[in-house]
Amino acid sequence: MSDLAKRAIAARRRGAPEKRLMWQAKRELEKLGCDVTLFSQPFRAHQTRGIPDMYVRHGRWRVRLWVEWKAGRNDTTAHQAAWLEREREAGGHAIVARSLEDVLRALREAGAPINL
Repeated sequence: MSDLAKRAIAARRRGAPEKRLMWQAKRELEKLGCDVTLFSQPFRAHQTRGIPDMYVRHGRWRVRLWVEWKAGRNDTTAHQAAWLEREREAGGHAIVARSLEDVLRALREAGAPINL
């Protein structure tokens, strides 16, 4: 087995930090009544390059938010940064989040009546 394959298996076993953050946030956001769609798929899935990991919306609050999850010192790729900027230019809400608090803050800024 190649070194690359061994590293990939080890990463799957311990779980990527961004994935853990994303799934924890998904559970908490759904408790608030949000619809949460995940787009975190391998590149081979042929999704649009740069599309964020998560889309959050709440019909009653009339808010929508795109979220690109990053952990540690990770930063957005050029494609991700461009996608987020184009969404903002179109009047949408899009952020890079490193915690659930980042998402809740962005939802509040978008008009959600969250008092947490």
